[in-house]
Amino acid sequence: MDPIPVSAAERDYRRDLITEDMLWMDPDWEWNGPPIPEAKPVFRGLHSGKDGRIWAELSSELRDAADPSLGEKVRFDVFEPDGTYLGVVNAPTDFSTLVNPVFDRDYVWAVTRDELDVQRVIRYRIVRE
Repeated sequence: MDPIPVSAAERDYRRDLITEDMLWMDPDWEWNGPPIPEAKPVFRGLHSGKDGRIWAELSSELRDAADPSLGEKVRFDVFEPDGTYLGVVNAPTDFSTLVNPVFDRDYVWAVTRDELDVQRVIRYRIVRE
């Protein structure tokens, strides 16, 4: 898997978010750390399914390169408990991992928001080819 580059706009957006959060806690805070990396890590996190499957949340490209605030597309590599690779899952646009999704067999339950910002729990079924 090739590294996924982080655009200048995305780096600026991430730095602004971090700065805003830190200034909220300490009004005198100033950035003194390393710059935001120019490439994303291979994966963003690991999730375990109720059935023992491992869901590796992959780094991905932005949903909209012009608007980093929309975040990345959500993708998973899925493995059986014995390590057997099952495949990649590209989640729908409204899928979010901000509220921990629940994984069980070929289903994922996740919180989404509609156009009025109302939260709903949605069940997705993984379609295997």
